[in-house]
Amino acid sequence: MRCRFVPWTIIAVVVGFPAAAKAASACDPVVVLDAAEFGVKADGVTDDGAAIGRMLRAAAATAAPVCLQFPAGHVIRIETAPERYVFRFRGASRVTLDGNGCTFLLAPDLRFLRLNESRDVTIRNLNIDFDPLPFADGMVVAVDADRRFVDVRLSSPAVRPPLGGPTREDGEQAFFGMLWYDGAYGLVSRHYWTQRIEPGPDVDTVRVFADDRFREFDDIKPGGWRISLPVSGIAHRFGPGACLEICDNDTVTIENVELWSAPWFGFHVLRNAGEVVFRRVHIRPKPESGRLTSTWRDGFHVKGNSGSLLWEDCILLGMNDDAFNLSTHSSRITEILAPTEVVVLQTFPLNPMPWYEGATFAAADFDARTRIGTARIIEVIEQVTPRTTAGRPAASPVTLKLDRPIAGLARGDMVWQPEYANPEAVLRRCRIEKSCRFQTPVTLESCDVTAFLWFYGERVEGPFPSRVTIRDCKLRRGRGNLRLTVSFLGRKPGHSGPSAIHDVVIQENEIWGDFSMIGVDGARLIHNQFREPDASIRVEDCPGIPSDQDMTR
Repeated sequence: MRCRFVPWTIIAVVVGFPAAAKAASACDPVVVLDAAEFGVKADGVTDDGAAIGRMLRAAAATAAPVCLQFPAGHVIRIETAPERYVFRFRGASRVTLDGNGCTFLLAPDLRFLRLNESRDVTIRNLNIDFDPLPFADGMVVAVDADRRFVDVRLSSPAVRPPLGGPTREDGEQAFFGMLWYDGAYGLVSRHYWTQRIEPGPDVDTVRVFADDRFREFDDIKPGGWRISLPVSGIAHRFGPGACLEICDNDTVTIENVELWSAPWFGFHVLRNAGEVVFRRVHIRPKPESGRLTSTWRDGFHVKGNSGSLLWEDCILLGMNDDAFNLSTHSSRITEILAPTEVVVLQTFPLNPMPWYEGATFAAADFDARTRIGTARIIEVIEQVTPRTTAGRPAASPVTLKLDRPIAGLARGDMVWQPEYANPEAVLRRCRIEKSCRFQTPVTLESCDVTAFLWFYGERVEGPFPSRVTIRDCKLRRGRGNLRLTVSFLGRKPGHSGPSAIHDVVIQENEIWGDFSMIGVDGARLIHNQFREPDASIRVEDCPGIPSDQDMTR
């Protein structure tokens, strides 16, 4: 193995692994591992999975900080990888993975990155795609509502989806296509729940039958509407997880990365501390390819982080679920043992959100969407008992002791830890064309959004957003809701008490479409321009809004 040593001043973010003989200091030289030295062919044909595995083992055995570097602008095909993740880092420190402009072409059962329990890691300068793709695009050329099918002329007859229906293999969670048609400000979409795909009347067509959930045939326009068809056994495939899984780390930077397709989530960002930065990270169809779809599910699925989150100059297009889902997994109170002692159970058993001594215990009446109160957690007693729900692992109860009683606390109330619910998330200068679910604090600055922005609370993926700022943005109705551009769903009408959604600033934005804000405390609407004369502007039960605020159309 030949390695190049470069001064610390050339590459600022690097890494050592647990297998290293000593921890690297800031004065250590950076070891640059050249992919070619480990047998990476980068010819777009050879399976380079084994060679990358050798490169990773060499990095783990190196005491000094490490940069993994690939040849500029090549295509790297990967068909095999242990644990089905091409790059796996656990317990790493100061790693740089520099793709140098390469495109990593993955087999459909693989994913790109699993980063766990690591510190100061940078991923940069690379593209990610799949072959075969998890979708096949085409034009709707015929509709038969009575027999419940559409005929589709494939954009590329060579990219023909397998015939038949869902396989349910490898965690295939759903099976739908996505209809695309022109909206007021860009493409909008509609789920086409798919039963099966059969040969069409012509060699370059397929016949796509809908299942019982789809009923909206009447307005589909042959020759005008397009569709992305799911590739059976690939699309919606949970597999090993998200394409890039970033969990339980401290300080991560991802920059100059393009994700052009993914069978499931693009990014899963879970329980991280420090700073997590996404700069010029684009999830979109491959430019100039004519594709319609990028990821089959969420672009960024973000839960339970304690550190700061920043998305800067990112583009999100073509997702068939949310562009952003910012939330955490909430719990509910199952027992009140004493005024300062409660038993809680996480509502959703996957991706557990640990409880921490010293953290804030926050409670809300979910049905009324009102805040109940807060206390400090002074002791956490976990009851680790094997439990299952429908054959799957389920959460175990946790007993929490609080530093003071909370008046009005009751069984069934929603509870969470604000410090571990994405307390600081910023989207700056991002272009977004798919709906966003925001259930934790967030700031949008100078963003260009053609989609539905939904601020609310949900029992499973909660809790409720507060400290929300939307400033100097262009907001247009589009994907996710044909009329609504922005919706805040706070305190339920007819209920009293402080709203679970509070401290909201909407300032100097241009808004095309309906706007709704219900039951929000501490809200301010300042110098916004509502550009559609017939749009509905609904503001109700928001006592923090002074009567002199500018609601300009």
